[in-house]
Amino acid sequence: VAVQVLSGLAQVVRGWRGRRGFVAWLQAGSGAYLALFLLIHVSAVLSGRASGLDTNFHFAAAGMFVAPFQWFFIPYYSLAVAALFSHLGCAFYWGALDAGAPALARRRLAGMIAAGVVLAAVIVSLLAGRIVPVHIPAPYLAKFAR
Repeated sequence: VAVQVLSGLAQVVRGWRGRRGFVAWLQAGSGAYLALFLLIHVSAVLSGRASGLDTNFHFAAAGMFVAPFQWFFIPYYSLAVAALFSHLGCAFYWGALDAGAPALARRRLAGMIAAGVVLAAVIVSLLAGRIVPVHIPAPYLAKFAR
């Protein structure tokens, strides 16, 4: 994870001045957010495990049930999923563009972005108990106590 984060951030910084166009900036921005997400997420999981919690669905969903933490977790998870699909969509875009198929490149990117937005909404809705009821055990909620 560390190598992925550091190499990705190095590419963002290295290409800063030469980056042109929406797709290039989307790729850099989504990659930078994924690096931030991975740093936060891996740190949280390791911290949760160190405190004796099973880092399962309840661990991921607990913040959705304690105000005001949902205001952090809704965009945190939504942007992570959308960024992943956007980042992959950029790779598909460049591949189709290199193959001389600009219309296919645009469709691939748009499709991946749309899939990411839809999947993000589904995942966040599941974590928040909007699709099926979710009961978070007290030890997970206690992590958010002040």
